[in-house]
Amino acid sequence: MPELPEVERARKLIEDSCKGYKIASVDAQEDSIIFTGGTDHNEFAKEIAGRSITGCERKGKTFWMTLSGEGRYPVMHFGMTGMIQLKGQEPTWYRRRPKESADVWPPRFYKFVLKLEPQEGSIADEPRELAFIDGRRLGRLRLVSDPVSSHPPVSELGFDPILNHPTLEEFTKLLVNKKGTVKGVIMDQAFSAGVGNWVADEVLYQARIHPSCPIPALSEQNIRDLHHQLRAVPLTAISVNADSKLFPSDWLFRWRWSKGTTQKKQMEKDKKSKGKKVVDGEGGEDVEPEDKEFLELPDGSPATIKFIEVGGRTTALVEELQKMPEGVEIKPKISKGGKRAGAKRKKVAKEEESDEGSELSDQSDLEEQKPKRPLTARQKAAAEKKGINSNLASQTKTEDNKPSAAKRRAIGARTGGSKNHPDSEVKKEKGSTECRKSKKQVEAVGEKLAKIKPQKGRKKAASTPESSELSDLVE
Repeated sequence: MPELPEVERARKLIEDSCKGYKIASVDAQEDSIIFTGGTDHNEFAKEIAGRSITGCERKGKTFWMTLSGEGRYPVMHFGMTGMIQLKGQEPTWYRRRPKESADVWPPRFYKFVLKLEPQEGSIADEPRELAFIDGRRLGRLRLVSDPVSSHPPVSELGFDPILNHPTLEEFTKLLVNKKGTVKGVIMDQAFSAGVGNWVADEVLYQARIHPSCPIPALSEQNIRDLHHQLRAVPLTAISVNADSKLFPSDWLFRWRWSKGTTQKKQMEKDKKSKGKKVVDGEGGEDVEPEDKEFLELPDGSPATIKFIEVGGRTTALVEELQKMPEGVEIKPKISKGGKRAGAKRKKVAKEEESDEGSELSDQSDLEEQKPKRPLTARQKAAAEKKGINSNLASQTKTEDNKPSAAKRRAIGARTGGSKNHPDSEVKKEKGSTECRKSKKQVEAVGEKLAKIKPQKGRKKAASTPESSELSDLVE
């Protein structure tokens, strides 16, 4: 992600190349994600067209052009992959990639292109074009009234390490009131605007502070070093126009992209590839120093670059130099369930810090929570096949829970056949009782029939109690 140094480079490009130019026309692409704050691409283009660029300002990772005349100013944020490009030049890349070319115009994934005309007092005399590019659509474009610093999102930002870095005393007061890990705090844009992932890692490496160190565990020397490096690292990067190949060779930034567990393993890979250094998986240009083979420890041996997760971000550190204070343990990550609770995750080292720097509100939160999930259709079918009613598991057994016919046959086979099965004995006894009852009834009917005398000369015999009872028995 472009951070304070890269955004400052974009601001300088506009200030040094476009100041005094008039925006003759605006080609804005429809994008309801990029254009935000109640502004669509048409309104954005209409409001800035015809006005002249008087300058460009920045705070943290947010920057904006100041324009002549009445109206709001265009406020920009790069997000993950945003860039500014002047026609005929390379874009303001975060790390140069082969696909980024100065020859393609308009550039791929552009969100707006400004056609600029020179005016009296402008920087140059030839027409120019300026584009805002964002391939992943994580950047933001909006219109904000002047003064921009008095309105969100700029008004919500903390101090800028370059523009208004606090004194050590002010910094200490701000820091001691914070909770959580030191990396999580300095990456909070409401605390220090412009500090992103790589700047935070570099600051903490140069200050020799473990990224997962809790704020209360920082010593006075730690706070002094942190205060100094928080300004020194961005200043150094800006001094070389955020060109990562010109960063100091002893910076962690120059060595972090191979993502190896140790540099010794990386050196072995380099030897196998005949000295060619491996480019990172994102396709970024190799920034390792050509005159060095590894990041050195003070004794000249290779440093061990380790990758952990802090505050939800991949974090690089040198474990020989960035140690936790004595007596301070790194808490294990705690799962609180949710959508991803059942998803497959990568194994995390035991030393990893919890993403959240806040304190746990209850002791029960210390236990890992496993969310209950309903049975799938396949699981329900399997449960029914086994004779288990999943919806009535807590209830007592009912008639529905009797073994199926197939299961009874299987039980009978195991017990030596139906003769030996307990159910067979019950049926046998029941059948014998019913048979005895039927025999007695037949004998009683025979006795009653014997008492009935036939009557001659009548077509239909009169109904008697005995005959009625007989007919009932016959039926």
